[in-house]
Amino acid sequence: MSTNAWVATDVGLLRGIHFKSEKNTVVTYDQVSKDNEIVSLTKASDCSELLCTLKSNLINVFDLTQNIYVNQYEMEGDLLTAFEIGAILLSVAKNGQIYVWKDEEITEKLKVGQNIECCSPTPNGKIITGGKENELKMWDIATQKPVFTSKNVPRDELDIRVPVWIRSSSTLKTDSNIICVGTQFHQYRQYDIRVKRRPIIDISWGELPIISLTTSDSHCYLGNGKGDVGELDLRMVKNICKLKGASGSVRSLALHNSEPYLASVGLDRHLRVHNTNTKELEYKFYLKNKLNCVVFTDDVIQDIWDQLEDSAPSKRIKL
Repeated sequence: MSTNAWVATDVGLLRGIHFKSEKNTVVTYDQVSKDNEIVSLTKASDCSELLCTLKSNLINVFDLTQNIYVNQYEMEGDLLTAFEIGAILLSVAKNGQIYVWKDEEITEKLKVGQNIECCSPTPNGKIITGGKENELKMWDIATQKPVFTSKNVPRDELDIRVPVWIRSSSTLKTDSNIICVGTQFHQYRQYDIRVKRRPIIDISWGELPIISLTTSDSHCYLGNGKGDVGELDLRMVKNICKLKGASGSVRSLALHNSEPYLASVGLDRHLRVHNTNTKELEYKFYLKNKLNCVVFTDDVIQDIWDQLEDSAPSKRIKL
């Protein structure tokens, strides 16, 4: 299998795993510390760089060809994530403030409400957001207005309002009209923005919050606070199939672009890779630290122990 993965830890380490040789490349920014915890890890548009969002409100740019940090953005506010859409970079804070960067300059600012807990790009160049008492929305960056706003589900059988608390969300890989959502109250919901504002599918899964979620063209994969990883076939929505192996809160899931592999990481300190066709656990690595994020990459991971001293960012951009 000619694939590799990068995982981010709660003490600021970035670990690169080569599945065939089991090489473990370790890169650290500044020093190993809880203050440097990596809370989000995304790939750049051209897949040549990783965007590492730190708890200390820094966004470090990691070059996958050189295996060093090459740039840095310094922000204000409690950062949630950062990602690229084409030629622009978006940095998202938990207070709902989004900055749009182009050529290392802030060109636009966008406010998407308070208590944001998930934000991700869509295939058609828009973004979706949601959070605690913050309804699911799809935003157009150009107009800075939502093109879709969800409506809360009806009151329960006791006529009590159902709280809104969205923990994870994603559109399908090739269809921005279908949005999959995981909630704090272990509900999986699926929206079709062409049909209605309320979910077209609303089912309960497990007993703990659905923290992580990723999608392909036909399947949705879920991870919760108990350590369960589930697979849902969107072509015939029935029971959620559980993938065995995980035992701690699943913080991040990632699908390989071309091969049938699903990577999962969490608080049990393991990287697990399942085959999505056979449902079997193919690879398992113990990585010592609690893991927050995982991404796949096809680049060859090189041994860079002699480069660690030169891995500090070369530029600081202050807001």
